[in-house]
Amino acid sequence: MTSVFPTAYFGSIAYFRELIRAQKVHIEAKEYFVKQSVRTRCDIQVSNGLRHLSVPVIKKNGNKTVMEDIEISYTDNWQNDHWRTISSAYASSPFFEHYGDEVKQLIFTSEKNLLKLNMRITEKVLEWLSIENMEVEYTEEFTHPSAERDFRHYPFDDRLNTKKYHQVFEPENEFIPNLSILDLIMNEGPMARKWFVESVN
Repeated sequence: MTSVFPTAYFGSIAYFRELIRAQKVHIEAKEYFVKQSVRTRCDIQVSNGLRHLSVPVIKKNGNKTVMEDIEISYTDNWQNDHWRTISSAYASSPFFEHYGDEVKQLIFTSEKNLLKLNMRITEKVLEWLSIENMEVEYTEEFTHPSAERDFRHYPFDDRLNTKKYHQVFEPENEFIPNLSILDLIMNEGPMARKWFVESVN
């Protein structure tokens, strides 16, 4: 059965847990834009706690703009801000040297379309996690709500079911569960795969 997901900007651990469990995924391209959601934002841990990173967008048709028409705004220098925050947060993490350049390339892409940027990110994360044979495609028409496999309005903010791992700022702060997948990747590297493969098997 195909599962329908929203697009995500460096989605949370819960987002990728459900995505990988689904195996066959349609990313909804025909829904209207939903602000302040996984579609444009992610959470990472910095020295003083939680930091939200958000991609500014252009809605050509206002609130009636469908996702496939959402463009990325480059009026503000958000790329520098995101990269500066990420590099500052994870420069001392075990795997920053291994993944940092690829993360920077994703952020500093010249891509104008939000869906395409997020798809690049999602495909790269699946590559990092060595998740193969997943079918991830865009919807060709709006998918009407289904009772079981519709994740478009799923909050992906589960703070209870993330298995603990070492975080960069954990000595100063308490463990923060279910951050962006970047947090797990930077701290666990290839071992991050086990957070998801165990839930699939």
